[in-house]
Amino acid sequence: MPNPPVTIRRAGPEDREWILGQAPRLHDFGPPPYRPREVMDRAVVASIDGALSGAPGAEVLVAVSAGGERLGFVHLHGATDFFTGEPHGHVSDIVVAPAAQGGGVGQALMAAAEAWARGRGYRLLSLHVFDGNARAREFYARLGYQPDIRKLVKPLR
Repeated sequence: MPNPPVTIRRAGPEDREWILGQAPRLHDFGPPPYRPREVMDRAVVASIDGALSGAPGAEVLVAVSAGGERLGFVHLHGATDFFTGEPHGHVSDIVVAPAAQGGGVGQALMAAAEAWARGRGYRLLSLHVFDGNARAREFYARLGYQPDIRKLVKPLR
């Protein structure tokens, strides 16, 4: 059975509460023990709220069903490569509502993210994913994303 149609649009003020309510789901995979989830949740909500409030170079896109139900969102911004200084697009956050998972919403949001980046003349689109989030890593690999730099952390006592 084909997936129902999904429309991607810019987030508006009417989306803020729903988006910020979904944001903590980013950490449902179980973050590393040295990163308190509540601290991570607050940081992500603040970052997305900044984008929704018009932070320069940032954009939040929302996936909606034909009936107008919100299905997910992606938070994007520009970034600069440390080594080359090349500007590029960056997927800061992407969330698909639980009921919409597996229905192509994530793919539609990532396709819209790529179109957003191309529309700004970027050659690259980057993202970060926690090493322990195997499901997300597999999703991005299926879309053609490749590992670039691996960050290692050692908690010190």
